[in-house]
Amino acid sequence: MSRAAPVAAPPVEAADFKAAMRALAASVTVITSRRGDQLNGMTATAVCSVSTAPPQILAVVNRETTSHGLIADTGAFAVNILAAHQQDLAGRFARRLDQPFEGVAHGWGETGCPLLAEAVAVIECRLRERHHAGTHTIFVGEVVGVSCRGAEPLLYFDGGYRRLAASGGAVV
Repeated sequence: MSRAAPVAAPPVEAADFKAAMRALAASVTVITSRRGDQLNGMTATAVCSVSTAPPQILAVVNRETTSHGLIADTGAFAVNILAAHQQDLAGRFARRLDQPFEGVAHGWGETGCPLLAEAVAVIECRLRERHHAGTHTIFVGEVVGVSCRGAEPLLYFDGGYRRLAASGGAVV
């Protein structure tokens, strides 16, 4: 018995894929890194828990960014989960700036990476794995430090920043 060759699915249009991804609500983070005196941060929503034993997370970073080179070279990064009132920081770190931390309240972590003040949570990582995926690299980090504070997170949904509603946690 012969089998028919599989029929190739039509390619997914970039606009359709982007529209689908706009339906995915995500926490807004700033991934920070450091090499010597060079500090960098980038706004990202592509961050996810991987494992609790050992604790690991992943961050997806475009290979053309400064952050990519710093993380790849130093083997360390921090994920700063922004609070609802930190929308200005999300916008700031979405741009390429010569001095991205100028005037930004921050401290230092165990890895040497900058940690943003008032973030909902900060997760410090040492790089354990990297996987190339299209134009990006998936960096898997083993968590070496965590700090949390009780605050409402900043969300990104349908092309804009959002907050949780007081009633039932719905997006408004």
